[in-house]
Amino acid sequence: MKGFVHSIETFGTVDGPGIRMVVFMSGCLLKCIFCHNPDVAWGEQGKYYSPEQILDKYNRNRLFYEKGGITFSGGEPLLQGQFVYQCVQLMKQNNIHVVIDTSLFCDWKWIEKIACYTDLWMVSIKAVNGFLHKKITGVDNAGIIKNIVNLNKIGADILIRYVVTPGYTDTEDELKNLARFIKNLDNIVPIELLAYHTLGVHKWKKMGINYTLDAPPASNADLEKAKAILRKSGIDVFV
Repeated sequence: MKGFVHSIETFGTVDGPGIRMVVFMSGCLLKCIFCHNPDVAWGEQGKYYSPEQILDKYNRNRLFYEKGGITFSGGEPLLQGQFVYQCVQLMKQNNIHVVIDTSLFCDWKWIEKIACYTDLWMVSIKAVNGFLHKKITGVDNAGIIKNIVNLNKIGADILIRYVVTPGYTDTEDELKNLARFIKNLDNIVPIELLAYHTLGVHKWKKMGINYTLDAPPASNADLEKAKAILRKSGIDVFV
């Protein structure tokens, strides 16, 4: 079986612990208004790889990844769940640290299968409030919330990533919603705050898509404010 891959980064430093090879899987069903990789999410460029070809590419630079590993990102990697499942099995057979970078907007069956071979889940929560989530992604988040709860119940190692977008996801109400959700999980998970930026806007223009989000990039002060609200609620958070 082969999967459709937009691109492969051979020296990733922000997609999990250590230096990593990052496989950007093509395709995503979310329509996030702040997406910085629309070419990966909705574009048609890419190349088909087999799991063995992914492993071969990893092995060429394996010494660099000694304290890192491989990350499957996107887009939404679990949109190609069967392919990723085959990949992670092969990676673990070769003693490779595996990270899945996902929104969990997908079928639970693939999450459950892949969890057995995954060391860390980097889960991006766009918003906890259902109305806000639909406003910024185009879809309801009930299934996503359920998947996070179920993944947490089986004891998976999870890191929540949350984009601080001024005027949207940085309100006190929404941050408190996020804190309550995390505290109600069986196993408390940490949150990494990411600053909204406009570095991907040129990609929207290049693809002929109208960029409708009217928000300034998040400042250090915005991040510190969000961090303070979450920490006050007892959440382990970092920037």
